[in-house]
Amino acid sequence: MRKAILTASAQAQAQFHDLDPMNVVWHGNYPRFLELGRVALMDRLDYNYAQMEASGYAWPVIDMHIRYAHPVVLHQSIIVTAGLLEWENRLKIAFEISDEETSKRLVKAHTVQVAVDAGSKKMLWETPDVFRKKVEPFLK
Repeated sequence: MRKAILTASAQAQAQFHDLDPMNVVWHGNYPRFLELGRVALMDRLDYNYAQMEASGYAWPVIDMHIRYAHPVVLHQSIIVTAGLLEWENRLKIAFEISDEETSKRLVKAHTVQVAVDAGSKKMLWETPDVFRKKVEPFLK
């Protein structure tokens, strides 16, 4: 993973409802695992969904890229690591999903999110001050 300003991880385990007919996690379920890492990252920043809403901003994902190197299988325990790469004009978060037991990398991904004023629904070209203040302690 490229050098991140800050990282956080979450543990998960593939369940039966995650699988496709080939008995591996269906490709469309990986964003759900990425979200676990993103939530852990935002919790570490002390800017969870309730705090986002209270601050008057939404942060929709506008781009997602996933590279599937190895499948996740039923009951496999995984670690989802999320790292904040960019934050000044947009949030770019890198993800890595790895096997919990072996640390083998299974998936690499990244998402891009932008700040949207919840009232006007207008996209902002710069990250709002409320988020900047959350990131500043990690820049030292």
